Amino acid sequence: MASLKYEIPLLDRNTRFAFWQIKMQAVLAQMDLEDALLGIDKMPSTLTDEEKKRKDRKALSQLHLHLSNEILQDVMKEKTAAALWKRLEQICMSKTLTSKLHMKQRLYAHRLEEGASVHEHLTVFKEILSNLEAMEVQYDKEDLGLILLCSLPPSYSTFRDTILYSRESLTVDEVYDSLTSYDKMKHLVVKPDSQGEGLIVRGRQDRNTDDDRGRTQERNHRGKSKGRSKEAANQKGKQPENSGEADVVEDYSDGELLVASVNDSKVSEEWILDSGCTFHMSPNRDWFTTYETVSEGVVLMGNNASCKIAGVGTIKVKMFDGVVRTLSDVRYVPELKRNLISLSTLDSKGYRYTAESGVLKIFKGSLVVMKGQRKTAKLYVLQGSTVTGDAAVASSSLSDDDITKIWHMRLGHMSENGMVELSKRGLLDGQGICKLNFCEHCVFRKQKRVRFTRGIHNTKETLEYIHSNLWGPSRVPSRGGVNYMLTFIDDFSRKVWAFFLK
Repeated sequence: MASLKYEIPLLDRNTRFAFWQIKMQAVLAQMDLEDALLGIDKMPSTLTDEEKKRKDRKALSQLHLHLSNEILQDVMKEKTAAALWKRLEQICMSKTLTSKLHMKQRLYAHRLEEGASVHEHLTVFKEILSNLEAMEVQYDKEDLGLILLCSLPPSYSTFRDTILYSRESLTVDEVYDSLTSYDKMKHLVVKPDSQGEGLIVRGRQDRNTDDDRGRTQERNHRGKSKGRSKEAANQKGKQPENSGEADVVEDYSDGELLVASVNDSKVSEEWILDSGCTFHMSPNRDWFTTYETVSEGVVLMGNNASCKIAGVGTIKVKMFDGVVRTLSDVRYVPELKRNLISLSTLDSKGYRYTAESGVLKIFKGSLVVMKGQRKTAKLYVLQGSTVTGDAAVASSSLSDDDITKIWHMRLGHMSENGMVELSKRGLLDGQGICKLNFCEHCVFRKQKRVRFTRGIHNTKETLEYIHSNLWGPSRVPSRGGVNYMLTFIDDFSRKVWAFFLK
């Protein structure tokens, strides 16, 4: 059999010992020598003493051949492979308090510089974790995920906020996957007419002051000051040379970052629940039940392209529970490829949301008004459908009696006074409560069974009134094969006669 050659670097002071240790164990396993690292006494009992010693010498020689001179001179006195292995761990992976504190300091001080490689950052981070595990230092996965998020530069603030506020639990593995995908999307070459990864929604504002002259300064939502001259603002259609963040011209007011991965050329009919979106937006004009045309306002994409906001209106959506709800102030963006529901807009209107086990729930008080299911692209898609055409008109024509009855049933058949109180506090979506009609279920629920009255008998002599009872059948018959017992009790003397029956 031809001998195998393994290219493993010699172990020195600068070698990553955790990786070298794994590779060396693999080499010894290929040669069937891994038992030698446990010690001669712990080798299989099927081997003779001479075979155990020979195996240990082979493993010891392999370790010697993969050590540099500076390490070899410190371990020359070790005569067994197990002793040499333990000595190497003491030299290169000390478990003293000083070594642990030094490695923890490296973990907390590890930072990703602006423009540096995310892949290299994660590689060094994982190396530090492997060294800590070798030192028997354990961390909770949620804490490691938070440490990794805090190591990101300010340019990742939107990514960090999206990860932190869109879920209730977090692990370091989820941060690994999300950060790797985010880095790939940043370096993805996007066609000019396609939708980018990040969208910035901005509205136009009027400026009539003398401050319009010269260079105008504005601040985005992260506090960074940006500006361009008026000549640059008049060059419509020209894109900046750099591929970074879009410059803010003087004719646009402050905007917010909208995180949405849009790659399809076909307009989707699903609603995406987005925690980074500023407003509700849709590219479907036919869905609007009320509509107002606007002449100003644009959407700026991450690839510096812009899409115009054509109008604002309302859209009716039938939710998972069959209730039709109205989305107000929806922006109509014809060039958009997704329908987006802004969680920040819902939050500003008093709604709250939680995500657990792949389901995003939106609450109004204690009532679940919307649900979203997480899809393969890690986007939460609304469980419901858009109400269009005549159906939208019909859905808005519910009478006050029907609305009162619906709230009465949804709130567990609450009383009329209770619903009036909730309506006064504005907890019923602004709906008024009228006179509650007859509810059959409430009547049956509030009924109670009338108990039998206790009989009173005043007997004056024996055998005037007799109580009788038949007991049985018993699960286990008596020794005489009896399964029943018949009793007679005289009401006056309380004498009892018992008869056993088969």
